[in-house]
Amino acid sequence: MKILRKPQTNAVIISVISIFYALVFILTSRHLEFERILNHADTLNSAFWNEWSAFLKQGNMKYIGYAYIAIALAIVILSIIRKRDYDEYQTGILGKGVMVMGMTMVCLFPIALLLVLSDPLYSVETLMFLVVAHWSIALIADLIYVIQWVKS
Repeated sequence: MKILRKPQTNAVIISVISIFYALVFILTSRHLEFERILNHADTLNSAFWNEWSAFLKQGNMKYIGYAYIAIALAIVILSIIRKRDYDEYQTGILGKGVMVMGMTMVCLFPIALLLVLSDPLYSVETLMFLVVAHWSIALIADLIYVIQWVKS
């Protein structure tokens, strides 16, 4: 876990993953091929999934992509402002956070499989929701962690 002692390492990893997701979200937003694989809203008996499907169909994923870039930029700036490395306690917390997010992703795969098997027509919507939920929580948790570190 020595690699996690450098705040810049955390910022680079978070930024690379965030930029990847942001580019996917921005480039697929309102893309004709992406819209073709989405189902129309109001075909399920679930208001949540109907609204999520409509959200994707209207091309609003680009806003999530922009938010990812903004949060990653904030993490990078806060990591650059504070010149010192994380101490052992902070590195331990960051390491545990990384492990929890990894375990969460591993647990989301069976849930995604169950949701896709229950309604395969909405597999894209399901997977996009799980990716957005997982990475949004990871970004917000990391931002809170970095803010607390800068305050100390």
